[in-house]
Amino acid sequence: SELLAHELLCPQGGPSCEYYLVLAQTHILKKDFAKAEEYLQQAAQMDYLSPNVWGLKGHLYFLSGNHAEAKACYERTISFVVDASEMHFIFLRLGLIYLEEKELDELTEAEDALSEANALNNYNAEVWAYLALVCLKVGRQLEAEQAYKYTKKLKLKDEALLAEIHTVQETVGFGNPSF
Repeated sequence: SELLAHELLCPQGGPSCEYYLVLAQTHILKKDFAKAEEYLQQAAQMDYLSPNVWGLKGHLYFLSGNHAEAKACYERTISFVVDASEMHFIFLRLGLIYLEEKELDELTEAEDALSEANALNNYNAEVWAYLALVCLKVGRQLEAEQAYKYTKKLKLKDEALLAEIHTVQETVGFGNPSF
């Protein structure tokens, strides 16, 4: 696959930023984070201002459990005028990190990030699930029920996430229209 990537993305002048991004992505999928990071460094050297470099860096940190670094990269990604590809993933994961940090001002940021993810892909059950959580935690009953309805309608696969929503619903006493 590296040969193919080379054929596809190497102009006569040598490897491009995209070439290294494709290699980085391939290694992230293989969970070979060290190698992915090497390729990302090379991509960053070629185009430090590419939102895709920062977005992928964010994913790398997110998947390897370093959420503080992921947050910094994601925030940088969304500060660019040009969108990275797969922006809804970036907003989804950023929203998730804000949710984990549980500070109230972070919750509104989480909601902004998740609403943004939702606008980009409103068929994603996960985005609706996290939106439901945020709304439950900030006491927005109507939106919480709405988001929960979509979570169910789009058949959220993540059992643990669903369980967390149910726990929070019971704690706050609202958010599940079927109660």
